[in-house]
Parts: sequence; structure tokens; C-alpha cells
Amino acid sequence: MFEKELTIDSNGNRLSATLCLPAEKGKFPALLFLHGSGPLDRDGNMPGQRLDIFNAIAHYLAGKGVASLRYDKRGCGKSSGDYYRAGHSDLVDDAVNCLDALRQSDQCISDRLFVLGHSEGTVIAPQVSLKRPAVSGLVLLCPFVDDMESMLIKQATRLQAEFDELRGVSGMARKLLSRVMGMTVANQKKLIGKLKSSDQVILGRGSRKIAAKSLRELLNLNARGLFAQVTCPVLLIGGEKDIQCDPADVNEIAGLCKGVVSAQVVQNLTHVLRFDEGQPSFLRTGDLIKKPMEPLVLELIGSWLKGVVDKV
Repeated sequence: MFEKELTIDSNGNRLSATLCLPAEKGKFPALLFLHGSGPLDRDGNMPGQRLDIFNAIAHYLAGKGVASLRYDKRGCGKSSGDYYRAGHSDLVDDAVNCLDALRQSDQCISDRLFVLGHSEGTVIAPQVSLKRPAVSGLVLLCPFVDDMESMLIKQATRLQAEFDELRGVSGMARKLLSRVMGMTVANQKKLIGKLKSSDQVILGRGSRKIAAKSLRELLNLNARGLFAQVTCPVLLIGGEKDIQCDPADVNEIAGLCKGVVSAQVVQNLTHVLRFDEGQPSFLRTGDLIKKPMEPLVLELIGSWLKGVVDKV
């Protein structure tokens, strides 16, 4: 395996990236990684949450003969720009520019080019494939097709219920913190209302900043319409224990896509791509991410890519 640093221009922003290659010389099928929501770096990490998913997948695929490109979101890691001022459409532009850079690499086989998205990245990926029909296939991890408003309310409802069930002094402290941070259903509905009635790029919520432009664009996104236009092969991997993106959406997306689809909901898999054999909970995420990414997901991705590459 060989890795090298790249800097990619995207509408004036300099995106810092890693090109991961099976070997220093040669031409290889290649894959672009697209992040989920949040101020994430090229490996899917942000302060307080270290997932290390894209580097794990990249290194696994390099061992299978597949190159990849992963990059820091604008305003995150080593990339320039302002994460909080970026809209969802800006993130799509960044992804397209990174795909173009990957395709132009001397070590990429341009007609064997794939895009992998996780969470929010699963609705960016089809937009990239529509702008760049040369994409040979999509890998969508923890995909969703539900509208964003419904998802935000469902997540807030579940999180509030989890906090309400906490007992003891520690439980009281965490419940108080959740209310101070605005993590309640009432506050989520208030935020959605403010997003809909405002054109502000950034909103303040307690001590936090919110990328209002991006969230507003996601609220208006027609995910079903997007997936209905996808004609390339697609691998869908959902998690049975995913409480952020409903695993039931996997089958709906499979029915919408026009190309050949492989779909699987993995037992005990969570949104952070680790197994949880207990009752799924937002409050256990910190413990789950102390474990490495689930190897089965790596195997499913590698096997599917090999099958599609061989057919291209």
C-alpha cells in the first residue's frame, strides 16, 4: 500500500486529501469517499467522535487492488473554507471536484470509478453520479430515503426518551445537560421552524453553531426523486440497529433505483458501523466507537466491488 497527500481546488477552497494506492506504480479501479453529517475529516472523525471508518475501508480495499481518495470537508482538518457556511449543494460540488481529480489521476482507471457514501453521503453520492455518468457504481452505507424533517424529529424523540429513562444523580445531570444543549423534541421542532422561516447561513443554538444553509437544503431535498434516477449498480448496506437512518429505507431505495442493486441489512450493525448486541442507544455510541469498524462491512464492500469491476 502507498499513500500520498493531495490538495484539490473546489470553487476556491483547497481540500486536503489522501490518495491511497495498492502500490506506488500501476493503474487501479478507484473509489471516492463521501462523509456523513458533521465537521468531519477524511477518516470520518471530528472532535469528540473518532470513527476511523474511511481509512479502515481504504486500507482494506488497497489490499484488494482498489485505490481510493478521501478528503477533509471544507473548513475541517487541513482543508480551507468555512464548514458552517457550506450548504449541502456546496458539499456536492466538493465531491464532484474530488471525483474529477481522482479520475484525472494517472493511477486511476477512469472507467472503473466508484463512489462510497455514509449517512448524508448516501444522498450526495447519487447526485455525483448524475453529474458524472462515468461513475461505475455506488456503495451506500446506512442510507436513508425518509425526509429530513421526519428524521430529525424521530431522532430527537428517541434521544429525549433515552435521557428521560436515566436515573440517579448522574442521570439528572445528563438530563439537565440535554435540555441546556437543546436536545429535546420541542427544541428540534423550534429549530426546524426557524430554518424554514429564515435564510440565515448560520444559526446559533446555545453554545453551538448550526450550519443552517446545509440543513435547510437537506430539508428541501427529494431523496426519492434522486434514487429513482440512479442507473448504475448500487450496493446498499443498512444496519439493523441503526437508530439514525431507518434500516427499512434500504428496501425502499432498492425498489427506486433503476440499476442492478445488492441490498443487505446487517444484523446488530449500528450507524457507526460497529456491532451492538444490546438494545440500540445513542448513549452507548461512545463505547461502541472504542471498537474497530466491523470487518463484515469491509468484506461486503470488497466482494461487491470485485464483482462489479470484473463486469465493467
